[in-house]
Amino acid sequence: MSTQTTDNMLKPSSTAHLTMERRQSRIKKKWTLGKVERSTSASGSSLLASPSQSNEEQRRTKIQINPTKLQSGSRSRNYEWANHTELQDVDVVEAAVETAISIEKDNIDYLKGFINKVFNLSYEKSVSIWRKVQKQIMEPDIKLFCTVVGAEISAQKGDNKNWYCNLGILHTEHLKNPQVQNRNLADWKKEGLIHEVFTTSQQPDCRWDDHVEIPIQKQADEYLVVEVWNQEKPNGEDSAGSKGLKKKQKESSYVGRIFYCLKPVSSDAMTKTLDLFSHSAKHKRGNIELLLSIKGKDAEKGSVSGKLKEHRALVTKIVLHESKEDSRRREPEDNLPPWDAQMDPAAESLIKFHAQFRSLSGFHQAAVRFSVLFSYHKANAIQMSVLIMLVDSISKLPLDSHLIDSAELSHLFDNLQEILRSTLNVLNDHLVEFDTKNASSVGKLKEHLLLVKKLYSMQEFVNSLPSNLRSITDVVENSIQKSVVSWYSMYSASLSVSSSNELDESSEETLAALSGIFKHVLNECHALRENVAPTFMKLFEVDYLAHVFFTLDSHFEHVASLLKSIPAFKASKEDRLLGVTYQLYVTFQELKQLNQASVKRFPEEQQLNSCHLWFIHFVGRWINLATTKCKKGIIEAIKDDKAIAITEDIGYSSSLVDTMTLLHNMVVFWKQLKWPDPEQAYSGLSVLIVSITDAALYYAVEVFKKADKCFSKDGKLVSTVQLCIILNNMQAIRDKLSPPDLSDGISEPKPVGIIDELGLQELFDWLEQEKGIGLKLKEFVNRSMHNTADDIHNKMSIGISHLEKQYIPVIRKFTEDILPKHGEAPSIEGLQHLEEYFNTTLKVLSENLLFPTFKLVMKKVWEATLKILMEIGNTHLTKPSQWQACRDIALSLKEYFHAEGDGLIGDDLDSPAFKTFLFEVNLRSQPTSSLVLKCCSNLAAQQMTAVDLPTNQQQFGELSLTIGYLKTSSVIEVKVLEARNIPVDKICFMPSVELQLLPSILFEDNPKELYRTKKYKQQTQNPQFRETFQIPSHSSLMQLEGTILSLVASNYDSTGKDNFLGLCVVPCNIIPCFVDASELGQHPMMLNLPLFHITKSDVLLELVTRHQRSDEVASELFTTFVKKLKANL
Repeated sequence: MSTQTTDNMLKPSSTAHLTMERRQSRIKKKWTLGKVERSTSASGSSLLASPSQSNEEQRRTKIQINPTKLQSGSRSRNYEWANHTELQDVDVVEAAVETAISIEKDNIDYLKGFINKVFNLSYEKSVSIWRKVQKQIMEPDIKLFCTVVGAEISAQKGDNKNWYCNLGILHTEHLKNPQVQNRNLADWKKEGLIHEVFTTSQQPDCRWDDHVEIPIQKQADEYLVVEVWNQEKPNGEDSAGSKGLKKKQKESSYVGRIFYCLKPVSSDAMTKTLDLFSHSAKHKRGNIELLLSIKGKDAEKGSVSGKLKEHRALVTKIVLHESKEDSRRREPEDNLPPWDAQMDPAAESLIKFHAQFRSLSGFHQAAVRFSVLFSYHKANAIQMSVLIMLVDSISKLPLDSHLIDSAELSHLFDNLQEILRSTLNVLNDHLVEFDTKNASSVGKLKEHLLLVKKLYSMQEFVNSLPSNLRSITDVVENSIQKSVVSWYSMYSASLSVSSSNELDESSEETLAALSGIFKHVLNECHALRENVAPTFMKLFEVDYLAHVFFTLDSHFEHVASLLKSIPAFKASKEDRLLGVTYQLYVTFQELKQLNQASVKRFPEEQQLNSCHLWFIHFVGRWINLATTKCKKGIIEAIKDDKAIAITEDIGYSSSLVDTMTLLHNMVVFWKQLKWPDPEQAYSGLSVLIVSITDAALYYAVEVFKKADKCFSKDGKLVSTVQLCIILNNMQAIRDKLSPPDLSDGISEPKPVGIIDELGLQELFDWLEQEKGIGLKLKEFVNRSMHNTADDIHNKMSIGISHLEKQYIPVIRKFTEDILPKHGEAPSIEGLQHLEEYFNTTLKVLSENLLFPTFKLVMKKVWEATLKILMEIGNTHLTKPSQWQACRDIALSLKEYFHAEGDGLIGDDLDSPAFKTFLFEVNLRSQPTSSLVLKCCSNLAAQQMTAVDLPTNQQQFGELSLTIGYLKTSSVIEVKVLEARNIPVDKICFMPSVELQLLPSILFEDNPKELYRTKKYKQQTQNPQFRETFQIPSHSSLMQLEGTILSLVASNYDSTGKDNFLGLCVVPCNIIPCFVDASELGQHPMMLNLPLFHITKSDVLLELVTRHQRSDEVASELFTTFVKKLKANL
């Protein structure tokens, strides 16, 4: 409808006579049809199908995503995907220029240059377009189509009223102008605030249904203003059909008005019912119903669909340009990697400014970018991280259907569903598509999983999916199971595994193939557990391995049925069959452990939990085969051994390394076997332990036989190094059976023995708790190992004795030169020669022997040296000073063998042999006088021991006496009273008691004769004496340690000889002292001392030896005291 001026009234509509409802229905139908047509056209011009295609044809012609494109690039890129934009290039470039001019008014040079590059504009073309766009901005082709339907007025109604409306467009900047608030449209026009005023027809019922087309410039910055007026009719005049404005304008009265921002108005018709207010906006005067839309070329751009169409076309052109630039930069490369969608800052700015200029929501911006990049991705592939980022940006936006274009949302969901299906296709075969052991490949798999996670984070999108795809857990679990099926089928088909459930002698290859398959499965499961399963658990809380094992369960059942059908194989195939079945068993055990370690365990009835029962009839043959192979290997190892060190740093020969490997294989065999039933494992372990100990002892015995070649026929050592290597081999085997205790200060780690490697404690505990035989089995195992280790040690001792025999003659010669024979001092030069000899000989041993063995050799040499010192000393040394020198030599050699902690330490150095040697040397190096005092002290100690015995255990009777020391006369007064309980076979005939102070050398003032009781016949066990003796003694000697008063009881028999009855002693330092004789007579010390026989001691024997060598002090003691005890000695 053409635009009218304010002086002319618009023609009434042809539908003015219709009711309000019918008119509104026709208007809405008209606008709705236009909307449907435009929507159909828009959907028909999809990027993936032509407008003439049906929906089914469109789905068939959609570009399919090649899974490989998700992982790698191509040699060249396809740009045909960008040829399906709905706008011509000129429209797109004009949109870009309009954005630059409107947003970046002051600084558009960098955008201008970028636009010229994107659209390949020449200078002349660029100038022309920029001028054209500037003109369009100044004179926009856009109109507001407004239909004033009707109003409801709350006041001023009457029969003689004619109602009409004035309409105008007011810019936002004038809203707060005081003239606007208090005046009307006609006044605004006079003031130049608006351009035109449009007036409807006059109607008495406020139902106009009039249309008006109003030119506008900037929709977002302009308001529609509608005023309602009334004019009274002249009397008798019907003005229902009057045309034009009445001359009596003064009779019109203002009712109310509305202000409505045109920003939300689009090309689609919209009905609005707005409230009418007074000038002050304080009083509501009713409401008015309007039907609004925007028309014109620029109006199409202003609609949501138009804005999206324009924005998509612009983004498409920019992505096309940027991808070409990326290809150009990578041109020298053979294959173009997926594009990372990184664009020039100017490109990002232009996209951002255009969305801002067209007032696009965040969702629309993200949806358009995703749509364009996804179209590029289907043709060329972009990096998965870009897709993830795009989906993530969409998932964070609210998908409010009231604020989002429905066609755009539907298009987005179609794209998301397509990428979901493509990604799931890859995941359904991910075990084939991706290498789970390669970090880069696993990283790509994780990107696919993260993309799925992001897609399912959008609940609105999930609701649009088919019901079978709405649960992400079900989708992921199905993908795992499908992938396992295809992967297993592919691998088993490549090995041509038979599907038969029975085996015969020609089916060994089938078992080998199955072993290979499940070994591959095991390796893959390990990789999946380390590299893949954590991602599934973190993203989806799905136990990956549980579904792997669940899917493979039917294949496990197939293996079980095959193993049960194995016939009796011939001996020629027995070893190979056992090897294959054992490897298969080990693989299944490890698979079982992986399954049990998963979050979701198999139920007890699953095949894998009882897989050991499939192999129960093979266990005994496996152990026998392992033992046989070990024994054969040891025989071959010893046969080829030359007793030569493998390297300079390793003092073992080749046979030891081979034997250790064979024994380790036995351990590995048992640990891999790890039979689940402990009771059944008991017998197998017993056989295994016996096999290991027999093999170890066999090796030690056989390798020791090679030591014979190290000696000449006359027994001389000719190859020390080879003997050391043999001993090292034996020591290593011994330590393997029974690791040495390193608690003596050695910082080396304790060797791990076979028992520790076998890990039997859990088995012992179960057998002890359930059957009561665990400790018995443990004792058997330990005893077997230790006994075998001792047997090996004994063999080693023989070899070490051979070494010792080589050194003893030389050590004896040097020792004879060292010890003093005539003088008082040892030969320092001779001692140095001996140490130099040790340095020379022991250095070879230290460089070639293991330290435990070398320490054992040193201990033997040390003890041999001590023995030689003692032998030579007993032969040549006679004086205490000479023995003192011998002790100094021994201590000096001890320091040498100690080597500041690097040699012998602890009990190895302070051995029983050394302690015995040191005791004897110390004894022989003491002066005789010291020995005499020590001998007297020993007698006093014996007396105390006898006193402590009960009466019924005193064998020789006792002697009663009183004793005291009188200071004034310096005498010891002793009264011998009686003897009691003399043994029956020693009944006294003429008993007597001899008294003597010892040591006699200290009591030189005493008379030489001894003090003796009188002899007279007494045929009794309790002879009486009643005699008193005063024995002179200096007071200083009374407190000296070792001085004693001895009382020797004897019996003079009929032959004229004294028979020794017993001895008792009183230490002088316990005798009480008295000042006068009367006090002594009243209070003497009363003693009942058991008689005892003197015990042989080293001190007494040494004194006897010195007496025999004419030592004066020793001879005096012997002649005055010891000879009386000769019969007892």
